[in-house]
Amino acid sequence: MKLILIAAHDPNMVIGKNGELPWHYSEDLKFFKRTTMGYPILMGRVVFEELNEKPLPGRENVVLSRSKRYEQVKTFSSITDAIEYLKSNDKVFVIGGGKVYEQTIDLADELVITQIKKAHDGDTYMIDYRKDIGMEWEEVWREDHPEFAFVRYKRISKNQAP
Repeated sequence: MKLILIAAHDPNMVIGKNGELPWHYSEDLKFFKRTTMGYPILMGRVVFEELNEKPLPGRENVVLSRSKRYEQVKTFSSITDAIEYLKSNDKVFVIGGGKVYEQTIDLADELVITQIKKAHDGDTYMIDYRKDIGMEWEEVWREDHPEFAFVRYKRISKNQAP
């Protein structure tokens, strides 16, 4: 199984503000849908609640939560249990939030990032993987647009999670 973190962030690693994306680019939303369609997506409870507790169609939605269970999706209290459940899939996409990215980046095989070029105010941040470009991550694909770029990174070396 390939574990892939997919996120959009600005130059300051902002990924959210007040439970929403601080920007709206329809091409980014289409890219997210096209990339994740047909594959399981793993998210934290807050992200699922931001989706009004409605699973994204065409993908198995798996939620991490220590405090809640949901009838409409599989819910796990630990990342280890969720990954064990998902291990038979070719790919699994981690879609956030910030704490889930922090807890899964050392397990990830790839990053699929929308790099927003303009800085935004925010209250939720992506873990800064950029310091490890060239040591742990290698850029393997890029598609530039005027206001953002889609970038795919592949792990060069894998950390051992504690």
